[in-house]
Amino acid sequence: MNWKKALQNLPEHEPRPDLWDRIDADLRADAAIDRALDDLPVLEPAAGSWEQIAGRLEKPVVRPLWVRSFRWAAAAVVVLVGVWAVLQPASDEKVTISYKTEVVETDLTSMPEPLQSLADQKAETFIKEQCEQQTVVCQKPEVKELKQQLHELSSRQEAVEQELLVFGNDPALVQAQIKIENERAEVTKELVRILTI
Repeated sequence: MNWKKALQNLPEHEPRPDLWDRIDADLRADAAIDRALDDLPVLEPAAGSWEQIAGRLEKPVVRPLWVRSFRWAAAAVVVLVGVWAVLQPASDEKVTISYKTEVVETDLTSMPEPLQSLADQKAETFIKEQCEQQTVVCQKPEVKELKQQLHELSSRQEAVEQELLVFGNDPALVQAQIKIENERAEVTKELVRILTI
């Protein structure tokens, strides 16, 4: 691909209108802080300050006796519970665990594909027809991005539907399917709105 063509195909972005004002305000604030720092007075500590600080640091730390007693009591409880658990007589109960494996022979490739709703089909047909008629509108970055989102959501929806075939109506999968369908509806609605303007 030619570099000039690649550069021409890049989408254009406009900065927010207030961006330069915000940058200018930040620079002015930094300059004001720098000037204020230069004007701050230099103070010397009092002669006995370091001796007072050192005197406070050398004082011994006194901990209450009950803290140590509590630790010893907690350790004793842990030891007693451990000894009781080891010396407790074993139960005469016998537990039997059994399981069975079932193999269901189904061919996932031969299962019918879920039918796309009539409304989805109409919306996709409308979008395709409008893009064929209004090629300039469909080349806008916003429309391209929405079409890409719609494609990704369709792929995710197909993946969830395949998982539903394998795992059944798992609540987490059903919830994911509903969320994806809602997102697809929002993206489709936005695309239709842009194309009908």
